[in-house]
Amino acid sequence: MGLAKKEENSEKYIPALEEKIIDLSLKLKSKSNELNTVVETNSKILGKLTHNLKNPVGVIFSFSEMMLEDLEDYSMEKLQKHIQIIKNSARFSLAFLDTVSKYTRVQSPNFALKTELSNYVELVKSLITEFNGIASEKNIGLDVDVPSNDIFLTLDRNEISQALSAVLNNAMRYSNENSTIKITVEELKNTVETTITDQGIGISETDLPHIFEEFYVVNTYSEDKQKCIGLGLAIAKKIVELHKGKIEVTSIFEKGSSFKIILPKK
Repeated sequence: MGLAKKEENSEKYIPALEEKIIDLSLKLKSKSNELNTVVETNSKILGKLTHNLKNPVGVIFSFSEMMLEDLEDYSMEKLQKHIQIIKNSARFSLAFLDTVSKYTRVQSPNFALKTELSNYVELVKSLITEFNGIASEKNIGLDVDVPSNDIFLTLDRNEISQALSAVLNNAMRYSNENSTIKITVEELKNTVETTITDQGIGISETDLPHIFEEFYVVNTYSEDKQKCIGLGLAIAKKIVELHKGKIEVTSIFEKGSSFKIILPKK
């Protein structure tokens, strides 16, 4: 009788045990998929690092070697030209490494926002002030339309600034001289929408669905002949999504693009 009772009790626990095993298996599978994604992403980044840095590092080495071997025969003009080539290659390499570092940081499962209640209007105005100099150098006008009242949002100031900077940088890169970039901030019932519209080269229908993918570059070089990396918009999208927001884009090829950053008010 005692043995039968024990068997009866054991049978009661079997369904619960099976359920726990299934739940554990699903969690392990999920973690395995996450790990595979991380490994795949890291492999892709490593491949891109090798591909993108091989040429500029090679240029730095080659021109440095040439200068060391024939320095006495160098004219000042030739010396300045070769030093500028080395400087440009070094600048791109550092910018590439910095951008990749930012991308891997926000993609990390351990990354967490440091949010605080912030004046969003003040943040946008401050960012625009920083870009005034760049816009002036390229003869690009900034048409700014932001509310006169303060708008307070709970956000990570540094990260949102970085996201907005990435979109503004993108607009600057692909805008023609003597064009205008329009920046508007609009407060709605549940969201705050920031729209950045340029009169640049635009994005084709083929490229448009892919522009937020990592390392996706529509044009290898910007309008001012700066080599593009293809991570800025991917970083911006990730940061905005971490804030429970989203980025929308519309574009007309050879006419310009419009990016809308939508952030929740709560």
